[in-house]
Amino acid sequence: MKRQFRLIDQFAELVVGADDPWRLAVRTLEMVMSLTNGRSGAVFMREGDRMTLFASRGIDQHVLDSVEAAWSRHRDGFLKGETVYVADRERDTTLGRAPERGGPASLAVAPVFSGDELVALFYVDSLQPHFCTPHDLERMGKFSRILAKAVTSGAMADGRDTSRAEDWEHYLERTPVDDMAREKLLLLLNRNEWNIARVSRLMGVTRRTIYLRLQRYGVPREKIRKTLRRPVTA
Repeated sequence: MKRQFRLIDQFAELVVGADDPWRLAVRTLEMVMSLTNGRSGAVFMREGDRMTLFASRGIDQHVLDSVEAAWSRHRDGFLKGETVYVADRERDTTLGRAPERGGPASLAVAPVFSGDELVALFYVDSLQPHFCTPHDLERMGKFSRILAKAVTSGAMADGRDTSRAEDWEHYLERTPVDDMAREKLLLLLNRNEWNIARVSRLMGVTRRTIYLRLQRYGVPREKIRKTLRRPVTA
């Protein structure tokens, strides 16, 4: 019953935040992750032949690598409206071999269309294999309509002069501080192979501060091989 009320509250927030593209996307991600017991979720906006991060919750390097692999291997399928579902990452080689350690046990990547145009990819994963039922995948397709609105509205908003001070203030106001700091730290660590000393120098803090922040955010320390790292545009 408590979970039902929580989902109702989230849906109410989703509707209320409909005038803010980023918030609309984040609330949609949170809703789908609650319904599927997902580990993390993200929306990647299409910009020509590449996908760039638009909104996310709890992502790590495994998410970035998985979406890159999905877009590279299954672009034609996405353009036809097909969803990529990897039910068991250890056994399913749809996206290539599973990482040696860490990452999700299963994942789904769904196309997001605005009319006939593919505008984004919608990603959700889980630590449990077979986390999505056919009904869940169908439901992702329905939520992708909301994400299409968020992405297209966000793209239009980005056409403004975002160098103005009020635009930056709006961005900072709408983004929870802990969420912004957590994902910034994760991406910085991943880009530097989890070299704590290097990242602490880049951030101008002590190594102990990095360890304390990882502990605070509930992020286990992880060594990611250089061959798995990818540059990301956020």
